[in-house]
This record gives sequence, C-alpha cells and structure tokens, in this order.
Amino acid sequence: MNRVKRDYKSGVIYHVYNRGNRKKRIFRSRIDRLFFISKLKRTVFDCGIELIGYCLMDNHFHLVVRQGFGDEISILMQRLLTSYSKYFNLKYRLVGHTFQGRYQAKSVFTKSSLRRLIRYIERNPVKEGYVYDPSFYKWLYINPRYIHFTKTLCQA
Repeated sequence: MNRVKRDYKSGVIYHVYNRGNRKKRIFRSRIDRLFFISKLKRTVFDCGIELIGYCLMDNHFHLVVRQGFGDEISILMQRLLTSYSKYFNLKYRLVGHTFQGRYQAKSVFTKSSLRRLIRYIERNPVKEGYVYDPSFYKWLYINPRYIHFTKTLCQA
C-alpha cells in the first residue's frame, strides 16, 4: 500500500519526532548523537529549513523546524533517517529497521502552542532524570532567535 504524501505548508512550524524500533535505544554513545546532529545540521542547511530546536533522548528524538517553500521536511527526514539508520546498523552490526515506523510531524500554528512545545521538549531530559535543569542537557538545542520562549519556562 502506498503512503499518502504529506502536505507541508510553507512557513509553518512543525514538531517532528520518532523513536527506536520496539522502543529500543537509537543513541548508544556520544558519537551516535554527534553523527545525528552533524547530519541534521548539514541537511537542514542544504534543504533551506529553519532549525528551531531539537532534543535527543536515548530512544527517541524531537525536532522543531520551519518549513520552507517546497517539500523540504520530507527531504530532510528521508536523508536524515536513512543516513542515520545506515550508520547505526553498520556500527552495531544490525539489520532491519532502526526507527519505529514513519516519523510523525505535527503543525504548530500559535505562539502559545510553540511555547508549550518548547517547554515539553525542554522538560524531557528532566522528566527522565538525566538533569535537574534543561540548560545542563548537552543534547538539547533551542535556536537563539526563539530563546525568549524558554526564559520563563525553566523555572517550573
């Protein structure tokens, strides 16, 4: 059965996320995370997408991106997930799916929704007990242009 083509709207912000197949870890080492981030930054640049933020957990990731004028998010995710899956399977001598199904992408239309999303992403490493304050989590990034959304959020 063919997948339905996703229709991303130009200029809209999206929360894009996925997790490991069978909820397994997709980031086993610092090098894994660095590879993913490097590929993400390169591909975002190549596709002309604005990267608002990301958070890498052990078995899943969150991205916040602004769509450009074409089908950039689809291209970004195809390149990023294919490249990372090949790297991961080769490094750990695995076969099969790295990710659990197709990535999810939800649109964010209001400033209050974006604020809640950023707060949710920031609180992930705190909720999991990795850190007490999101600013200490190395694998969390919020674009400085959006930092005003987080100023009051870390105090919860």
